[in-house]
Amino acid sequence: MIVAADEGITRPIVEALAMSASVRLAANASAMRRVLRSRGIDLLILDADLPGEDAISLCRSVRAVSMVAIIVLVRAGDQDALIAALEAGADDSFARTTGLREIQARIHSLLRRASFGAAALSLRTAMRFNGWTIDPHVRLLRDPLNIAVELTAAEFDLLWAFCRNQGQAISRERLLALTHAGTANPVERSIDVHVSRLRRKIETDPHHPELIKTIRMGGYLFTPVVEVDL
Repeated sequence: MIVAADEGITRPIVEALAMSASVRLAANASAMRRVLRSRGIDLLILDADLPGEDAISLCRSVRAVSMVAIIVLVRAGDQDALIAALEAGADDSFARTTGLREIQARIHSLLRRASFGAAALSLRTAMRFNGWTIDPHVRLLRDPLNIAVELTAAEFDLLWAFCRNQGQAISRERLLALTHAGTANPVERSIDVHVSRLRRKIETDPHHPELIKTIRMGGYLFTPVVEVDL
């Protein structure tokens, strides 16, 4: 479903998906919610400049109750809006001016990844490391005292990626692919920001991290032993 008031924005996306998917349109957040309540949606595409409601807040509210794949469209060159969308829980975010072929490739890639992720989650329960528990079904992290720790969507996705790749050096590019479905290169630097915030929440001393190690010229390494929580 595409949520945008400007037909000039929706037309190229409808063209990109017309041959492979059924597309529904909504001009505002209220119309979007009616559709979400009445039928299953595989992908939600939000225009950042929605009338009447901030699309970033809308993205955050949808993500709080649904794992549906979300893309947020932003103005060309607006890196702040792009990063804000990812932090609010969007799986990808790109400029409205993106070309037709790239739109097709990115949407199809995201849908494949969402399908794979749903299958994987159906076979996997929560994971534990150093007394912490991370549960992908309810997107919840609990500390060794069983107290819930608030994470942004991006921080949760990043920690889940670390747990699934424990003991492996992971490049920033790989982390970006694992957490944001291949978002464009300029947002790669946001990985460092998310890692820093995540360290403040799970490390005993964020300035001398033991769980998430920085690998010189190589990204990051998650050091704890990770076990499936049975």
